[in-house]
Amino acid sequence: MSIRMVVLVSVLMLSSLPRVAHAYWGVYDVGNLAALDFSYKLSRIQTKIAERAGKSGSTASKPLPTVERPRSTAARELAQAYPAAERERVAQLFATLLQKYGEIEDRFSIRRGDIGGALAAFIAGNMMAMRQQDFPDEHFAALVRQMREHIGRDPAYRRIDAHEMRRTYEQLAIVGMFMAATQMALAQQPDEGLRERSMGAARRYLSTVIPGDLDRLQITADGLSQR
Repeated sequence: MSIRMVVLVSVLMLSSLPRVAHAYWGVYDVGNLAALDFSYKLSRIQTKIAERAGKSGSTASKPLPTVERPRSTAARELAQAYPAAERERVAQLFATLLQKYGEIEDRFSIRRGDIGGALAAFIAGNMMAMRQQDFPDEHFAALVRQMREHIGRDPAYRRIDAHEMRRTYEQLAIVGMFMAATQMALAQQPDEGLRERSMGAARRYLSTVIPGDLDRLQITADGLSQR
């Protein structure tokens, strides 16, 4: 099953739940995403370095697993940006998206809990929302490899404790899935205001992890690079 199909199933499943779909489809403003408690504590991605790593063709990058917690808290934490009356439903929505992300891990043979894969999903989902375009599945493996290499070299990766690393993994996966699903929902039911807000939110999220001109970013068979 492709990334598109996994996310599309999520969109259809969530849209069948009226109250959850109400929050999901932007009534409470996708701009709330900008206020989510998303704490990215790893180093920002230097695209030139990532580009060189991608073109090297290395296949030696190893999974960077995180330690699963008895209970995920990221979904509930992220839902705090929404109105109090909707937080429980939005938390359920985010938890579902995290669960569906596990299917993407399985589809692309990514070890469950691999933070490199979650960072790749975050970038892919936000690129989809910023550009309002689907993401080509054939480029995802290269992006995962790059993100593993980036994080593996990052001194911050070795400083962050296991609990915080798992929290970061969950946040990256949820936000990436949310933004991808929003783009796909807009393709089914256009809304110009929501489209503009989702594009702005995606740009803010990408700027959190990637410095520089986001309009020059591209993802190819070599992974992430700048035009």
